[in-house]
Amino acid sequence: SIPYEVVTELKKVAHSHKMLSLQKTKELEEVETFIGDKLVLAMCKMDGLTCSLTYKDGRLIAAETRGNGLIGEDILHNIVHLRSVPKHLQGLRGTLVVDGEIICTLTDFEKFASDYKNPRNFAAGSIRLLDSRECKKRNLTFVAWDVIEGFEHLELLSDKLLRLVSYGFTVAPFYTIPALDADGNKVPLDIIIDQIKGNAERNGYPIDGAVFKFDDIKYGKSLGETSHHFKNAIAYKFYD
Repeated sequence: SIPYEVVTELKKVAHSHKMLSLQKTKELEEVETFIGDKLVLAMCKMDGLTCSLTYKDGRLIAAETRGNGLIGEDILHNIVHLRSVPKHLQGLRGTLVVDGEIICTLTDFEKFASDYKNPRNFAAGSIRLLDSRECKKRNLTFVAWDVIEGFEHLELLSDKLLRLVSYGFTVAPFYTIPALDADGNKVPLDIIIDQIKGNAERNGYPIDGAVFKFDDIKYGKSLGETSHHFKNAIAYKFYD
């Protein structure tokens, strides 16, 4: 088993990639316009602390918080004690960089709720504790939602996320749009939003909306970015 560690401070680290924010909207029409005629993934927008994991030849070597998007904090001493984070990926060569969210499920949060305002603040504070033994007691969960580097032969984000599942990661629940019903008709967006809410509820995931992201990775990258967000995704906020 991995020994516990107490660090004196959280070291600042420069990210290997930009960890920008998301374009946000509260209007479903804006989401419809964003999607257009492209294939999109609709996924639970986890309400926690964004972080990035790096594996080298299948071994977990780095974990850092999003911070200001360019520089974050080293939290590897805590991440290695999360059950939801695989420490070794059998047979994997090269570099794999996975972005996701540190959350506390609503069930796990119940026993801490009297002392903390909400699961998001609790997760953000807990993963930044200096004592990994204390962090482990908090029952945090890492939920992956993007592959930044690795599985280069796969062109769709959905395929990369399914590959993560095969390696034992917990992945943010997602649906492919346009989704068609049994008669071949398009499923309306609000029904998909209801499915996302239902899925989060069943899993006890704290969410504050849904993220819509182009499945074709190359197309998504071709759209570029602003100083605030990448243009390959939009967040629909239905909870504040």
